[in-house]
Amino acid sequence: MSTDATVCRSCGKAAAAQLVCDGCGIVQELPREADFFAVFGLPRRLEIDLSDLEQRYYALSRRLHPDLLHDRSPAEQAAGLRATALVTRAYRTLRDPVQRALYWLALHGESLGRDNQRVPPELAATVFEVQEKLEELRAAHAGGDGVGFRAEMVAIRADLGARLDAVHARLRDNFTRVDASGDETALLAETKAVLSELHYLRTLVRDVDKELA
Repeated sequence: MSTDATVCRSCGKAAAAQLVCDGCGIVQELPREADFFAVFGLPRRLEIDLSDLEQRYYALSRRLHPDLLHDRSPAEQAAGLRATALVTRAYRTLRDPVQRALYWLALHGESLGRDNQRVPPELAATVFEVQEKLEELRAAHAGGDGVGFRAEMVAIRADLGARLDAVHARLRDNFTRVDASGDETALLAETKAVLSELHYLRTLVRDVDKELA
């Protein structure tokens, strides 16, 4: 967690941005600037050891369990509930690479929605082709003959799945280079571009799956 000197409000022991004081077990209120990485005592890096994250999550969850706080004051119990909600939200965000990257953008004042109203040029042809095929499939179904189009859509779905895998690999590569750069803002635009491509591909996959269901 953060290395800033913080003192437990109950026992006075140094508790550097800990959710639960090691000295007395009192739930602490993290400073407003604390982020999801700090919640688990992790450095702010895009690459995360997921097994380590999981261990940290369960360790914190055990320390915040209501049974351990049942004899505390109502204020401390309420703080425990807030801390539990924060830990759960942080874990769900950091364990998923895409959600982690979106959160990373937010930490830097960016969002995927900003300047993202246009389909990425490298996907424009694919988006148009898939949407056209979906219209043909719907028309075929309405006419009672969807067998051929279904086979074609299965092939398109397989291609989209392969493209998704490739973009996920690019995202992992982006994570590695961001962490190695030493400059948190150096590759933000690239991170955002990869996430945008993932967003549109996932939308296409969702639409194809809906028609195949």
